[in-house]
Amino acid sequence: MNLTSLPFENSLVLASALVAAVIGLLVALRRGHWLTTLLFSAAFLAVASFQAGTLGILHTDSSETSRLWAIYLGRTSVLASWLWLALTVTLARRDPWEQIKNAAAYLALALTGSIVLSFVAGSPQVLRGVTGHGSASQIVLGPLGKVYLMYLIIAMLAMLMNLEYMLRNTQASALRRLRPMYVALAMAILTELMVVSGGLVSGSIRVSWLVASAAPLFVSGVATALSLARRRLSDLTVPVARPVIYYSSVSLTLAAAFLLGMGVLSKVLPTLNPTSRWIVTLVFYTLAGGGGLVLVLSARANRSIRRFIDRNFYANRYDYRREWERVSTSITPTGRVEDVGRQIDGLIRTVFEAERVAIYLRRDPDGMFVRLHGPDAMPPSLDLANPLALHLERTREPLVFREAALDLDLIPAAAENVEAIRALNAAACAPLMVGDLLVGLLWLSDKRTHEHYSSEDAAFLGAMARQLAGALWFARVAEQLAENRQLDSLNRLSTFVLHDIKNHVSGLSLVVENARRHMANPEFQRDALAVVERTVRNLRELMNQVSGMARTPDVVAEPCDVTELLGDAAQAAGLVTGERDGVVFAIDSGALEPVSGDRRLLLRVLVNLLTNARESLSGPGRIDLGAAIRTPASGVGRELELAVRDTGRGMSDDFVRSHLFRPFATTKPSGLGLGLAQCRSIVEAHGGTIDVVTRAGQGTTFAVRIPLGGPGARLHDTAPAAEAANTERAGIRGGGA
Repeated sequence: MNLTSLPFENSLVLASALVAAVIGLLVALRRGHWLTTLLFSAAFLAVASFQAGTLGILHTDSSETSRLWAIYLGRTSVLASWLWLALTVTLARRDPWEQIKNAAAYLALALTGSIVLSFVAGSPQVLRGVTGHGSASQIVLGPLGKVYLMYLIIAMLAMLMNLEYMLRNTQASALRRLRPMYVALAMAILTELMVVSGGLVSGSIRVSWLVASAAPLFVSGVATALSLARRRLSDLTVPVARPVIYYSSVSLTLAAAFLLGMGVLSKVLPTLNPTSRWIVTLVFYTLAGGGGLVLVLSARANRSIRRFIDRNFYANRYDYRREWERVSTSITPTGRVEDVGRQIDGLIRTVFEAERVAIYLRRDPDGMFVRLHGPDAMPPSLDLANPLALHLERTREPLVFREAALDLDLIPAAAENVEAIRALNAAACAPLMVGDLLVGLLWLSDKRTHEHYSSEDAAFLGAMARQLAGALWFARVAEQLAENRQLDSLNRLSTFVLHDIKNHVSGLSLVVENARRHMANPEFQRDALAVVERTVRNLRELMNQVSGMARTPDVVAEPCDVTELLGDAAQAAGLVTGERDGVVFAIDSGALEPVSGDRRLLLRVLVNLLTNARESLSGPGRIDLGAAIRTPASGVGRELELAVRDTGRGMSDDFVRSHLFRPFATTKPSGLGLGLAQCRSIVEAHGGTIDVVTRAGQGTTFAVRIPLGGPGARLHDTAPAAEAANTERAGIRGGGA
């Protein structure tokens, strides 16, 4: 036996072996799933066996015995690698068997590799021999030895990714329980990874490396033992928070870079002299360690690499087709801005499981952000120069406040909005962009599941925010356009009303001025009274015309002579049968029986249609006015058809389809656009329809069809209405007398 090794080295290796053995036995007493318990116990007992082999090779004094211990270490390490790989697959999983099934392919491949390597471990192609004694001894590898070590490196990198996958899929409430054990296990795996990678580079493994690795193994073993002493193994079981496999992009980046570097280094080092070899090895480990620290500690580098790899290499958490369909069906951009805000609130809380949502919308391109939706405790408005708004406008990506705490450049954005963050318990804020304009801010609180917002959450939120911004801004612009239309309509209507009132007031003013001189003249009194009566009648007509736009006109049905109605309409429109000023006008009514209807309203419809026909003629032309009693297409009953035809300029199909009967829509430069809207209202009040056939440049035909049965009781109950009208007229005449 070799007695030259230091007692400290022996004690260190023995302590790590004992701790691993104790954990292997202790875990059997901490209740959990039997498969996880078995793998946990076997993995740590394998570590204890490996450390026992290290003690054996430390105390040998012959090359042959050292070789036997080296073979034992090789076989123990491949067995331990598979046990640890299986453990990291099942650890903290609610259904270990399901995880085993999902990972069955690569676990079976790893097991096959372990068995094959165990059989060939004693071959000179793998192990040439052991030089030296004790801690100064060195295990020299054969040509297949590097394949052996590469297998171990790949297995350990897979273990690290499995551990980080476990943490990334763990809810925040369970993460505190898992983190100490995760750090301990990761420390042990990283330690062995450095030893094996050193052997791959140099082509041999120094026993002193194995002794040095015992120290971190002992520390990680103690941390694991303390975790198990505080909690049962079943207490470490957590629900998986994601429905898809989602490895850490940081782990993958480190693993890929490390393997590539190791492969290149193993080919380069044998060609160098000892001094250069030592320098290159030092530089490699410095760069590898420094790069790993940058990726782990730098929030910006971590975030950038994670987003790039997550977007391009991994399965998505969301079914984007289904989620986008949900967006399109949940949002109604034609509604009021407040309604769209409430729809966005419900959508975001459903998709991202956020507890609360707040929305700030820009008042106008140069105004502040005003709170549209959210808790009253949040500020009512935010300034355009707010650091958060400036950051979101510059990056056009959501900001997760948890990441902001790790990045000095992002701290002002969070610090200036502490009040809003606390009021909402905000976890993220997304920009609402329409083109290059930041139109609002979308705030999200913590998730109900206590899960952190991942880079995929942020990416999907950013894409959704652009769609939601368009809906919000469309609703805002639509409201502003509606307000502008209403103001424009009011302005045009008031201009029309004021113009007529001004004409009537002018006549009354003239009467008032002459009354001072001619009040005693009976003839003047008769003329003045006639002017007043005419003015009152015209003002009432104006009131009826304007008020008719907002309500259905009251129809007072009475017997109406159609031929007389057509003649009065032509006279009121300034038309006479025959030709005058190049306009040919004709009336075709035949001998028609009287019909029931409101003569006053029907006269207004015909006068309006005839006036429009006359104004549509830019020169010579023809206007026809006709009436007939026909059988409707349904074959039931009879209807009165009034038709007005002209050979004027006509109208476009688009104008007829979209604007013809809408108030304030007109093709005439000085028209108000009230006439046809009022005509349709009158015809529909009679229970009829008004149709138009037109072609640009070839004329227009309006056809009014009114059922002779009347629209309802109002048309049939003619006697009381007529009597009331006569009484009213008599009262007026009596008052005048």
